[in-house]
Amino acid sequence: MRSLLAPLVTGLLLSLAVVFGVQWSVVQVAIDEVIQEYIAGELAQDADELFSGLSLDPGRDASLALAHFDPHYLAPLSGRYYQIQLDRTTAMRSPSLVREALAVPEVGQGQRNVIQAVGPKGEVLLVSATGYALQGRRVTIAVAGDLTSVRAQFDRLMARYTRVSLIMFALLVILQIGIVRLALTPLRRVQADVGRLEEGAIDQLGERVPSEVRPLVREVNRLLALLAQRLRRSRDALGNLAHALKAPLTVLTQLADDDHVRRHPVLGPQIAEQLQILRSRIDSELRRARVAGGRANGTPLDLQAEIEALVDTLRKLHRDRRFDIVCRIEPGARFRGDREDLLELCGNLLDNACKWARSRVLVSVRHNGGLKLTVEDDGPGCSPEGIGRIAQRGVRLDEATEGHGLGLAIASSIAASYGAELHFGRSQELGGFAVSLSFPAG
Repeated sequence: MRSLLAPLVTGLLLSLAVVFGVQWSVVQVAIDEVIQEYIAGELAQDADELFSGLSLDPGRDASLALAHFDPHYLAPLSGRYYQIQLDRTTAMRSPSLVREALAVPEVGQGQRNVIQAVGPKGEVLLVSATGYALQGRRVTIAVAGDLTSVRAQFDRLMARYTRVSLIMFALLVILQIGIVRLALTPLRRVQADVGRLEEGAIDQLGERVPSEVRPLVREVNRLLALLAQRLRRSRDALGNLAHALKAPLTVLTQLADDDHVRRHPVLGPQIAEQLQILRSRIDSELRRARVAGGRANGTPLDLQAEIEALVDTLRKLHRDRRFDIVCRIEPGARFRGDREDLLELCGNLLDNACKWARSRVLVSVRHNGGLKLTVEDDGPGCSPEGIGRIAQRGVRLDEATEGHGLGLAIASSIAASYGAELHFGRSQELGGFAVSLSFPAG
């Protein structure tokens, strides 16, 4: 059975992974843009400062006159460079460029263009080129800064951010799993109620559940009540049917006992035989129809008390025969089912054993996970061929066995309704017939 928690947690993990992935990408791009814009702003200020100190002498040569000059532009290959172009000709370069040149993009007057380029040392440069006009000539000033150190700091920042994001992701997953588990708590209550219902502790599921589940719970409770009502109605109808059939059968029996009928060489025995068959069949089918099957609501039945009471009744019924019925029932053995089914089941098995026993009947119950009930007698038992025919599927017990018919047939129907298995053989202790009934665990 699939769990509700697994798909919810899986969906949560996927959604959080997507959210954190998108957030990480957005933050990375945003921070990178902010850093570049900040550096580009500084480079643009340097370009404006350079232009403010730029002058053209009468020979049309350019010169710089600055009161304050950034020493990085003077140190060779320092990572800070500038290049001034008059029209399209390079007029001046910073001493830090040595003999190298910058790749200067085309810009118009009053425009600015920012690109990334490779520097003299192979480093990544951010180049800001600004267009000016001086004495009728077009001036382009390109200022570049090395991004290597900034990139290293940016990578360290993103690494810390990634670690924090992963920790937050794990904490959110744990928190959401706890929230999902808390939300599913009412369903676990329903599951516990189902277990208590199977054990017979309650007869209805509790309705203190979320509104989404309440219609299902109410429908289950309605079906439980309907099944109980139908079982009661069926048993009442069977009782009425048995009472209605009793009078006609009595009349027919009295007619069969009439001297004129009994003396008839053919009609008398046939009527008596058919009446006996009819009475047995009706009794058998009524008993089969009364089987509730499955687990019943209510307190589990104490097998020791129920079986011992049944044994006392059988002792009274067979008081003219002197034989002993021994009970070996492990303490604490319980039957989670209908009481009438239990009495019908054990009664038929014990009655069958009492019919064929010579002096002793043994009934034993063991429980180790499952429940095993065994009834043995010291009678003649059943031949191996008969036991083989009993074990065949599809063969009616009351048609296949040698005298062990109707009672075992009814017991087999009840056992099947509870998912139990009947095993037939010879008693190892008493030497007669043995019937073993094994109920599934739980």
